Amino acid sequence: MTPHEGAGAPDPHPPGPAPGAEDTRRITALLTAYCASVDAGDFARFARLFRHGTWLGMPGAEVEDWLRRNVLTYDGATYTTHRTYDIALTRGGSRDEAYGTCAIEVTQRFPGEPALLVTRNTYADRFRRLDGRWWFASRVVTRRRPGDDSRHRRHG
Repeated sequence: MTPHEGAGAPDPHPPGPAPGAEDTRRITALLTAYCASVDAGDFARFARLFRHGTWLGMPGAEVEDWLRRNVLTYDGATYTTHRTYDIALTRGGSRDEAYGTCAIEVTQRFPGEPALLVTRNTYADRFRRLDGRWWFASRVVTRRRPGDDSRHRRHG
């Protein structure tokens, strides 16, 4: 299993009420920042989202280096578009904890070429609020529909 592939379905989260509207907005903004930072090739920003957690089981401090070694960029750009959908959030055991699931579709389009599907994944997330700000506590990715990632990821 590579860091991009989960061992199965996302972990089920305890059923419960959704976070309040403001917390939902802030967690959704965190999900959006995840997509925007990788699409922009801003791996330092991406890694900071996991400062207090793990990405694919990897401590946040290791994420930026892993991305630089494994994700292809072209003059700093990845030419990807990560689109998040089917977001479901529930409260955790305290007001500073939440769980979520979502799906992300990744496409890649180079100038003058049609867009290609890179992958469709499902995500299982834990979020933690520290000092009033929401962070990823953990993110596990399960590949659902692999596409052509030959120009997005280094292989071998």
